[in-house]
This record gives sequence, C-alpha cells and structure tokens, in this order.
Amino acid sequence: MTSRDAMYGGEKALNPDPNWPGLDGGVPVSEFDADRMRKLAGELESYMPGMRGPAYSEGYTTGSTEGFKPEALLTEQQLGTWQAASAFAKTVGASSSDEQGGRALGHVYDLFVARFEDVIRAIRVNAGEYDGANDANTGGNGTKA
Repeated sequence: MTSRDAMYGGEKALNPDPNWPGLDGGVPVSEFDADRMRKLAGELESYMPGMRGPAYSEGYTTGSTEGFKPEALLTEQQLGTWQAASAFAKTVGASSSDEQGGRALGHVYDLFVARFEDVIRAIRVNAGEYDGANDANTGGNGTKA
C-alpha cells in the first residue's frame, strides 16, 4: 500500500472499522508520568536489601535469599508425619533425595528475586523511553540527558 492509497483510498486502502474506539477522539488517553514510574521503581528497590542482604543480622535470619536457603530445609520431623505433611516435606523440605527438596524452594525464591530486579530495571528503562518520546513530541530531539 502506498501512502497515497492510505490517505485517499484506492485499491489497497486501509479502511478501519468506523466504530473502532479512539478514531473519533472519544476514548480517554493514557498518560504516563516518567517521574512517577521512577518513584515506583525506587519504592520497589527499597525492598531489595531485605531480599539480597546478608543471611543473618543481629542474630536473626533476615529473609534474604541467603538467609532463606538454610532455613528452608525443613524435615518431615519438623513438619509432621501425617500424609500431607510428609508429602510437603518431600516437596519443599529437606529430603533424602535433595534434588527436589528444600533446594527447589530456595531456587524458586532466587528466581522471584531475580525477576523482581528485572521489573525494577524495566520500569526505569520505560521511564527513559517515555521521557525521550515526550521530549521529541515537544520539539526536542528525543534524547533526555
């Protein structure tokens, strides 16, 4: 399709549905505030020391990935020996074949923390993209110093 076809019709014209929301300007526009996005990333990041910090602080476990791993190796003796507790211990606690046991739970927690860090980075990158787009839309060159 040529731009002429798109603008003036023709054999290959793009004819969108006339009831498509937004074509008439009647749909509310989403506004993104890059400063608010950065603030959110900062708030989320404030939780990271508790997740990536040392295993112990002042004699207590911290809830960090390093502190969680040794504490996650619960045994059947600690969880209980009835059928459900026994199965739970073999799934997430210390077990004779520890390939799936508590190490799996610690691994999942590690994955959660890694994805949490990815989300924080993505929010910051998106804020930068919105800054650049807003700058370009107001006559700048699209780069934000």
